[in-house]
Amino acid sequence: MLSNILLITAVGLGSFRSVQSQSTPSICDNSTLLIDSRQVLTTAQECTAVAGDIVIQYASDYPATIEFPNLESIDGSFLSINFDEDIRVTRLSAPKLKSVTADVYISRWVNLTTINMPVLTTINRVRLNNLPSLTSANFLSTLESIENNYEVTNTSLKEITNDKLPFAVFVEIFDNKELEKFELKGLKNASYNVALRRNKPGVEVSLPALKEVFYFEFQRISSLEIPELERVIGHFVVNDSTVESLEAPKLQNVGLWYDPSISITNNRGLVIQNSGDSESLSFPVLEAVQLDLVIRNNSALRDISFPMLRRVTGNIGLEGTFESVRLPELDRVGGIFSLGNDEAGFNCGDLQAFKTNGTIRGEFSCPRYQELPTRSSSIGESEKEIKDWLNWASPSTGFESFRSMGAVAFAIGISTILLVL
Repeated sequence: MLSNILLITAVGLGSFRSVQSQSTPSICDNSTLLIDSRQVLTTAQECTAVAGDIVIQYASDYPATIEFPNLESIDGSFLSINFDEDIRVTRLSAPKLKSVTADVYISRWVNLTTINMPVLTTINRVRLNNLPSLTSANFLSTLESIENNYEVTNTSLKEITNDKLPFAVFVEIFDNKELEKFELKGLKNASYNVALRRNKPGVEVSLPALKEVFYFEFQRISSLEIPELERVIGHFVVNDSTVESLEAPKLQNVGLWYDPSISITNNRGLVIQNSGDSESLSFPVLEAVQLDLVIRNNSALRDISFPMLRRVTGNIGLEGTFESVRLPELDRVGGIFSLGNDEAGFNCGDLQAFKTNGTIRGEFSCPRYQELPTRSSSIGESEKEIKDWLNWASPSTGFESFRSMGAVAFAIGISTILLVL
């Protein structure tokens, strides 16, 4: 009796292994699963796990939807680039995919409208670019862990949102012609940059948990929420935008100078320019800016005030029709101080006092704007500039400069901290 049971069990296990081997094609174990025809796609659709990369190349016989109905994990990358313009595929779907060890990189599917990966949580890097018809990519919202980049370029997405992702190296959102909203609620740190460029004008940006970033650069935005931001290690730039009120209530430093051997290649520090709707700036605890502090061509701005700003390692450049400038704690400006103001009655006298008492190391120009000098890109010159700054001291002082006609205080401040470039 026992022997019969064992025999039945053995036969059953053999049948199970046979079915299992049939349901797991050998191509699933390839270091690269190359899909270049409908026939290969059909076989690959049986995979639940792939041991290496999935690479999708052009084939004329693909269906309108490329789907991997059983796929749960990829121990490599999910890649596809250089599809011809006439490819019929409009939808890419992997409804059970949870993790990709390396990258999700989809490029140049000009007719692709939808990427459906609703349970994908873990990848190394996402790169979506040159997908001009793409209107839906739900996995951008489900990601919980990413080791590297979060890049979305040249799509028709209207919203990019995520409330789970705490960290990324690069966050780059470029050339998205329909984008209206960008929101990463969980992002606390971006070790290289957060940058939006050349998207649809008027993007609403919300980064409510962000505390630290290296480079911070925004163009064509209509709002910016950064209530927890404390440190920008590189530069902070807002350009060509319609933000009416720009507030960074906890930002203390812009720029950290860690290594004198690293070349300084540009003048950017804290830069807010070409934003005609900006009526107010609020940087109440900003203490230091490295390299330059630049506020230019913001026609609605009337008052500039940086109440805690003490040091600007580079230059200060202010230009516009503002009525008042207040920098009560400023005691070191390593370069020039250039202020251009066509507002009748603006008083340069108190600002001149900064030059007289030695606070400003370079030239002082007011009310005529003098273009800021550029820096050498050589490591030797950068090292010399850093050492000169660190060895230079000036008397502590403060000032307030008001239009003689009135008392509207406007805050322009830019902080100096030591920046690694």
